[in-house]
Amino acid sequence: MAKKDTYLALLRRGVDETTAMTLADSGLKIGEIKKLDKDQLVQNYGLKAEIARSVLEVLQSGKTSSGKERYLSNVLSTPEKKPMDKIEEQRFKRQQKDILLELQEQRERLKIAKVEQFRSQKVVMNRLGKTIELIVKLENNFDDESKEEQRSKIRDQLETRGLEAARDHEMLELEGTPQDIVDFRRKIVPKLCFHACPQCGEDMDPRSSVNMDIGDDFGFICWDCETPFSSAMADVVETRLDSKKDWIKINPKQKPREKVMRPPRAKVDSFKEAVAADLAATGASADTIAAAVEESNLSSGLMSINDWIDQTLAVKGYIQAQEDREDFIIATGAGATKFNKWMKKAGLAFNKQSGRWTRWQDR
Repeated sequence: MAKKDTYLALLRRGVDETTAMTLADSGLKIGEIKKLDKDQLVQNYGLKAEIARSVLEVLQSGKTSSGKERYLSNVLSTPEKKPMDKIEEQRFKRQQKDILLELQEQRERLKIAKVEQFRSQKVVMNRLGKTIELIVKLENNFDDESKEEQRSKIRDQLETRGLEAARDHEMLELEGTPQDIVDFRRKIVPKLCFHACPQCGEDMDPRSSVNMDIGDDFGFICWDCETPFSSAMADVVETRLDSKKDWIKINPKQKPREKVMRPPRAKVDSFKEAVAADLAATGASADTIAAAVEESNLSSGLMSINDWIDQTLAVKGYIQAQEDREDFIIATGAGATKFNKWMKKAGLAFNKQSGRWTRWQDR
């Protein structure tokens, strides 16, 4: 209750609400505040010096009807502003206009930077997507022997994509293996490849310091002192090749160090015996299996492609491209897109008018 009384008493004397609340919360009464000086109010209760002086003046002068207005006019009023002359006004407007133009330019630059950042990220994502697409293509064609040329092209493209990815990692300052590869390729490898002239000690780039006068060997020449020499690694390799004492000799009669386990022998010697063993184990007969095969074409074994081609040509003399395609897929189990390839591989000729595949002599 004392806090509220102090708060209301200060308000009646013209003290502002914030200062009155601060002094009331500190537990002071009006009589105690009158005993304090300005320095104590500033240091102990966090009031500003001007506000503390005005509070003490208000309390010491007693109650007045216009105390709050007088307090506010003394403390919070600012000095009267001088009228701005024309020159200062024009200068202020010009500075304001320059600041607004600079802010507009900053907004445009920020917008362009955001667009460029999004574009670079999109380019990187597109390259990564194309790289994944190439990997999927390579995986799908990995076991197909007829697509060796396509696989080599995909490998070349993957190598190019890998270099681009490493460059993107370097540009974007990303962490990971590609950045380490770039650092090794651009910082460590050139130091390993540079050679120093044994005569003058000049560092030489091997690309521009090859000795062209040596036709059957690889060496360098210093263009400053014209000293021909070869690299230390080449000398070591040449020495090893000349002296055969350090060569590894392989004895063809030497047995393996570790014991080689032989695969277990097969219990049957032929396919017929294996089929007979399966029939004996299942208790089925050959007649039962043949009857089941005749009942359902789908459950029977698949024909070889050449047998199907010979059988169809023997029956009809031709193979219809559209009508016989489904029968070809069901009977042989080949893919739908391999029909024309197998027809060409079998040496058949295609008639575009009739849509038939026939032998070359029957066309």
